[in-house]
Amino acid sequence: MRYQWTAFVERFRCALLGHLRNRLSLFLVYAFVPTWLTLVRVCGYDGAARLHIATIEVRAVVPAMHVAQVTNAVTAVALITGFMMFMAAFKAREMDRRLVLAGYPRSQLVLANVGALLVIAAVLACYTTVLLRLFFPVHQFGHLLVAVFTAGCAYGGIGLLLGSLVRDELEGFFVVLMLSLIDVGLQSPAIKVAELPGLLKALPSYGATQSALAAAVTRADPGPYPLLALAWCGATVALALLVFHVRTRGYWPAAAASRPVGSRDDTPAVADT
Repeated sequence: MRYQWTAFVERFRCALLGHLRNRLSLFLVYAFVPTWLTLVRVCGYDGAARLHIATIEVRAVVPAMHVAQVTNAVTAVALITGFMMFMAAFKAREMDRRLVLAGYPRSQLVLANVGALLVIAAVLACYTTVLLRLFFPVHQFGHLLVAVFTAGCAYGGIGLLLGSLVRDELEGFFVVLMLSLIDVGLQSPAIKVAELPGLLKALPSYGATQSALAAAVTRADPGPYPLLALAWCGATVALALLVFHVRTRGYWPAAAASRPVGSRDDTPAVADT
Protein backbone atom coordinates (compact mmCIF):
# COMPACT_ATOMS: atom_id res chain seq x y z
CA MET A 1 0.00 0.00 0.00
CA ARG A 2 2.82 2.40 0.87
CA TYR A 3 4.53 1.68 -2.43
CA GLN A 4 1.34 2.34 -4.40
CA TRP A 5 0.76 5.63 -2.56
CA THR A 6 4.33 6.74 -3.31
CA ALA A 7 3.87 5.88 -6.98
CA PHE A 8 0.64 7.86 -7.11
CA VAL A 9 2.14 10.93 -5.41
CA GLU A 10 5.23 10.99 -7.65
CA ARG A 11 3.23 10.69 -10.87
CA PHE A 12 0.62 13.19 -9.67
CA ARG A 13 3.36 15.71 -8.90
CA CYS A 14 4.91 15.23 -12.33
CA ALA A 15 1.51 15.65 -14.00
CA LEU A 16 0.81 18.95 -12.23
CA LEU A 17 4.30 20.27 -13.00
CA GLY A 18 3.79 19.39 -16.64
CA HIS A 19 0.58 21.40 -16.77
CA LEU A 20 2.17 24.37 -15.05
CA ARG A 21 4.93 24.39 -17.67
CA ASN A 22 2.43 24.37 -20.55
CA ARG A 23 2.48 28.10 -21.30
CA LEU A 24 -0.08 27.91 -24.11
CA SER A 25 -2.64 26.29 -21.80
CA LEU A 26 -2.01 28.87 -19.09
CA PHE A 27 -2.46 31.63 -21.66
CA LEU A 28 -5.78 30.12 -22.76
CA VAL A 29 -6.93 29.92 -19.16
CA TYR A 30 -6.01 33.44 -18.10
CA ALA A 31 -6.56 35.31 -21.37
CA PHE A 32 -8.90 33.41 -23.67
CA VAL A 33 -11.80 32.81 -21.27
CA PRO A 34 -12.30 36.45 -20.14
CA THR A 35 -11.63 37.72 -23.67
CA TRP A 36 -14.19 35.35 -25.14
CA LEU A 37 -16.84 36.24 -22.56
CA THR A 38 -16.20 39.95 -23.16
CA LEU A 39 -16.58 39.53 -26.92
CA VAL A 40 -19.85 37.68 -26.42
CA ARG A 41 -21.05 40.50 -24.17
CA VAL A 42 -20.05 43.22 -26.63
CA CYS A 43 -21.26 41.54 -29.83
CA GLY A 44 -24.22 39.60 -28.51
CA TYR A 45 -27.93 40.31 -28.73
CA ASP A 46 -29.29 42.44 -25.88
CA GLY A 47 -32.91 41.33 -26.06
CA ALA A 48 -34.81 38.63 -24.21
CA ALA A 49 -34.85 34.95 -25.14
CA ARG A 50 -37.33 32.18 -24.41
CA LEU A 51 -35.32 29.52 -22.64
CA HIS A 52 -36.50 25.92 -22.31
CA ILE A 53 -34.44 23.80 -19.92
CA ALA A 54 -35.51 20.32 -20.97
CA THR A 55 -33.95 18.41 -18.09
CA ILE A 56 -36.17 20.02 -15.45
CA GLU A 57 -38.96 21.20 -17.80
CA VAL A 58 -38.57 24.87 -16.97
CA ARG A 59 -39.48 27.64 -19.39
CA ALA A 60 -38.43 31.24 -18.77
CA VAL A 61 -37.83 34.52 -20.53
CA VAL A 62 -34.27 35.60 -19.73
CA PRO A 63 -31.65 37.94 -21.23
CA ALA A 64 -30.23 36.33 -24.35
CA MET A 65 -26.81 37.73 -23.46
CA HIS A 66 -26.67 35.73 -20.24
CA VAL A 67 -27.62 32.51 -22.00
CA ALA A 68 -24.91 33.04 -24.61
CA GLN A 69 -22.26 33.77 -22.00
CA VAL A 70 -23.10 30.69 -19.92
CA THR A 71 -23.11 28.28 -22.85
CA ASN A 72 -19.88 29.70 -24.24
CA ALA A 73 -18.23 29.57 -20.80
CA VAL A 74 -19.13 25.88 -20.41
CA THR A 75 -17.79 25.14 -23.90
CA ALA A 76 -14.55 27.05 -23.24
CA VAL A 77 -13.85 25.17 -20.00
CA ALA A 78 -14.65 21.82 -21.62
CA LEU A 79 -12.38 22.49 -24.60
CA ILE A 80 -9.43 23.80 -22.60
CA THR A 81 -9.59 20.91 -20.14
CA GLY A 82 -9.87 18.40 -22.97
CA PHE A 83 -6.89 19.86 -24.82
CA MET A 84 -4.77 20.07 -21.68
CA MET A 85 -5.42 16.47 -20.64
CA PHE A 86 -4.90 15.19 -24.18
CA MET A 87 -1.53 16.88 -24.52
CA ALA A 88 -0.44 15.72 -21.06
CA ALA A 89 -1.44 12.10 -21.72
CA PHE A 90 -0.02 12.10 -25.25
CA LYS A 91 3.38 13.45 -24.22
CA ALA A 92 3.66 11.22 -21.15
CA ARG A 93 2.90 7.91 -22.87
CA GLU A 94 6.51 6.81 -23.22
CA MET A 95 7.37 7.90 -19.70
CA ASP A 96 4.40 5.97 -18.29
CA ARG A 97 5.46 2.83 -20.14
CA ARG A 98 8.95 3.13 -18.70
CA LEU A 99 7.49 3.61 -15.24
CA VAL A 100 5.53 0.37 -15.67
CA LEU A 101 8.80 -1.36 -16.59
CA ALA A 102 10.34 0.17 -13.47
CA GLY A 103 7.64 -1.37 -11.30
CA TYR A 104 4.98 1.31 -11.02
CA PRO A 105 1.37 -0.02 -10.86
CA ARG A 106 -0.64 0.83 -13.98
CA SER A 107 -3.73 1.88 -12.03
CA GLN A 108 -1.76 4.37 -9.93
CA LEU A 109 -0.35 6.04 -13.04
CA VAL A 110 -3.80 6.51 -14.54
CA LEU A 111 -5.30 7.63 -11.23
CA ALA A 112 -2.56 10.25 -10.91
CA ASN A 113 -3.64 11.68 -14.27
CA VAL A 114 -7.25 11.63 -13.05
CA GLY A 115 -6.19 13.53 -9.92
CA ALA A 116 -4.53 16.17 -12.09
CA LEU A 117 -7.70 16.33 -14.21
CA LEU A 118 -9.85 17.01 -11.15
CA VAL A 119 -7.53 19.78 -9.97
CA ILE A 120 -7.47 21.46 -13.40
CA ALA A 121 -11.24 21.18 -13.86
CA ALA A 122 -11.84 22.61 -10.38
CA VAL A 123 -9.50 25.58 -10.92
CA LEU A 124 -11.01 26.35 -14.33
CA ALA A 125 -14.55 26.04 -12.99
CA CYS A 126 -13.87 28.41 -10.08
CA TYR A 127 -12.16 30.94 -12.33
CA THR A 128 -14.87 30.87 -15.01
CA THR A 129 -17.78 30.97 -12.56
CA VAL A 130 -16.30 34.01 -10.82
CA LEU A 131 -15.92 35.71 -14.22
CA LEU A 132 -19.57 35.00 -15.04
CA ARG A 133 -20.56 36.42 -11.68
CA LEU A 134 -18.75 39.65 -12.59
CA PHE A 135 -20.70 39.94 -15.86
CA PHE A 136 -24.19 39.42 -14.44
CA PRO A 137 -25.91 38.38 -11.18
CA VAL A 138 -25.78 34.59 -11.11
CA HIS A 139 -28.77 33.15 -9.22
CA GLN A 140 -27.18 29.92 -7.93
CA PHE A 141 -23.40 30.26 -7.77
CA GLY A 142 -22.71 26.84 -6.21
CA HIS A 143 -24.81 24.87 -8.69
CA LEU A 144 -23.24 26.77 -11.58
CA LEU A 145 -19.78 25.95 -10.28
CA VAL A 146 -20.61 22.24 -10.09
CA ALA A 147 -22.06 22.22 -13.60
CA VAL A 148 -19.01 23.90 -15.15
CA PHE A 149 -16.72 21.56 -13.20
CA THR A 150 -18.47 18.44 -14.50
CA ALA A 151 -18.29 19.70 -18.10
CA GLY A 152 -14.52 20.03 -17.70
CA CYS A 153 -14.32 16.54 -16.21
CA ALA A 154 -16.22 15.04 -19.15
CA TYR A 155 -13.91 16.47 -21.79
CA GLY A 156 -10.85 15.92 -19.60
CA GLY A 157 -11.66 12.21 -19.54
CA ILE A 158 -12.08 12.24 -23.31
CA GLY A 159 -8.68 13.92 -23.60
CA LEU A 160 -7.07 11.23 -21.45
CA LEU A 161 -8.58 8.48 -23.60
CA LEU A 162 -7.47 10.12 -26.85
CA GLY A 163 -3.98 10.60 -25.44
CA SER A 164 -3.79 6.82 -25.04
CA LEU A 165 -5.24 6.01 -28.46
CA VAL A 166 -4.21 8.37 -31.25
CA ARG A 167 -0.82 8.38 -32.98
CA ASP A 168 -0.59 12.07 -33.83
CA GLU A 169 -1.33 15.32 -31.98
CA LEU A 170 -3.45 16.69 -34.83
CA GLU A 171 -5.78 13.70 -34.65
CA GLY A 172 -6.47 14.32 -30.97
CA PHE A 173 -7.07 18.05 -31.42
CA PHE A 174 -9.40 17.35 -34.34
CA VAL A 175 -11.49 14.81 -32.43
CA VAL A 176 -11.87 17.02 -29.34
CA LEU A 177 -12.76 20.06 -31.45
CA MET A 178 -15.25 18.26 -33.69
CA LEU A 179 -16.90 16.50 -30.74
CA SER A 180 -17.39 19.84 -28.99
CA LEU A 181 -18.85 21.39 -32.15
CA ILE A 182 -21.32 18.52 -32.48
CA ASP A 183 -22.10 18.74 -28.77
CA VAL A 184 -22.86 22.48 -28.88
CA GLY A 185 -24.55 22.37 -32.29
CA LEU A 186 -27.06 19.67 -31.40
CA GLN A 187 -28.06 21.56 -28.26
CA SER A 188 -28.98 24.65 -30.29
CA PRO A 189 -32.71 25.55 -30.19
CA ALA A 190 -32.64 25.82 -33.99
CA ILE A 191 -31.93 22.09 -34.37
CA LYS A 192 -34.88 19.68 -34.44
CA VAL A 193 -32.85 17.00 -32.65
CA ALA A 194 -34.51 18.32 -29.47
CA GLU A 195 -37.33 15.95 -30.41
CA LEU A 196 -34.94 13.07 -29.68
CA PRO A 197 -34.13 13.53 -25.97
CA GLY A 198 -32.25 10.23 -25.82
CA LEU A 199 -29.68 11.50 -28.31
CA LEU A 200 -29.28 14.80 -26.47
CA LYS A 201 -28.71 13.09 -23.12
CA ALA A 202 -25.88 11.08 -24.68
CA LEU A 203 -23.88 14.25 -25.41
CA PRO A 204 -20.91 14.78 -23.06
CA SER A 205 -21.87 18.27 -21.87
CA TYR A 206 -25.67 18.06 -22.14
CA GLY A 207 -26.42 17.63 -18.44
CA ALA A 208 -23.75 20.14 -17.44
CA THR A 209 -24.95 22.80 -19.91
CA GLN A 210 -28.61 22.43 -18.97
CA SER A 211 -27.77 22.61 -15.27
CA ALA A 212 -25.48 25.60 -15.80
CA LEU A 213 -28.29 27.51 -17.53
CA ALA A 214 -30.77 26.60 -14.80
CA ALA A 215 -28.35 27.72 -12.09
CA ALA A 216 -27.24 30.93 -13.79
CA VAL A 217 -30.47 32.49 -14.99
CA THR A 218 -33.26 30.82 -12.95
CA ARG A 219 -33.92 29.86 -9.35
CA ALA A 220 -35.10 26.34 -10.24
CA ASP A 221 -33.24 23.36 -8.81
CA PRO A 222 -30.91 22.06 -11.60
CA GLY A 223 -31.26 18.51 -10.31
CA PRO A 224 -28.66 15.72 -10.57
CA TYR A 225 -28.06 16.11 -14.30
CA PRO A 226 -24.38 17.12 -14.02
CA LEU A 227 -23.86 13.45 -13.10
CA LEU A 228 -24.33 12.67 -16.79
CA ALA A 229 -21.04 14.46 -17.49
CA LEU A 230 -19.37 12.60 -14.61
CA ALA A 231 -20.58 9.34 -16.15
CA TRP A 232 -18.77 10.32 -19.36
CA CYS A 233 -15.66 11.05 -17.33
CA GLY A 234 -15.79 7.71 -15.51
CA ALA A 235 -16.39 5.74 -18.70
CA THR A 236 -13.56 7.38 -20.65
CA VAL A 237 -11.11 7.04 -17.73
CA ALA A 238 -11.97 3.34 -17.45
CA LEU A 239 -11.36 2.93 -21.19
CA ALA A 240 -8.06 4.82 -20.90
CA LEU A 241 -6.96 2.44 -18.12
CA LEU A 242 -7.98 -0.55 -20.26
CA VAL A 243 -6.04 0.75 -23.28
CA PHE A 244 -2.99 1.44 -21.13
CA HIS A 245 -3.18 -2.03 -19.60
CA VAL A 246 -3.48 -3.70 -23.02
CA ARG A 247 -0.55 -1.77 -24.47
CA THR A 248 1.68 -2.60 -21.51
CA ARG A 249 0.44 -6.14 -20.79
CA GLY A 250 3.71 -7.66 -21.98
CA TYR A 251 5.82 -5.49 -19.67
CA TRP A 252 7.31 -7.24 -16.67
CA PRO A 253 9.56 -5.24 -14.39
CA ALA A 254 12.33 -7.78 -13.85
CA ALA A 255 14.22 -5.55 -11.45
CA ALA A 256 11.13 -4.90 -9.36
CA ALA A 257 10.21 -8.60 -9.37
CA SER A 258 13.44 -9.46 -7.58
CA ARG A 259 12.61 -7.11 -4.67
CA PRO A 260 9.78 -7.36 -2.17
CA VAL A 261 7.05 -4.78 -2.78
CA GLY A 262 7.24 -1.96 -0.25
CA SER A 263 11.01 -2.08 0.20
CA ARG A 264 13.00 1.14 0.26
CA ASP A 265 14.44 0.62 -3.21
CA ASP A 266 11.06 -0.09 -4.82
CA THR A 267 10.43 3.48 -5.92
CA PRO A 268 12.65 4.58 -8.80
CA ALA A 269 13.60 8.20 -9.13
CA VAL A 270 11.46 10.06 -11.65
CA ALA A 271 12.67 13.20 -13.33
CA ASP A 272 10.26 16.09 -13.59
CA THR A 273 8.76 16.37 -17.01
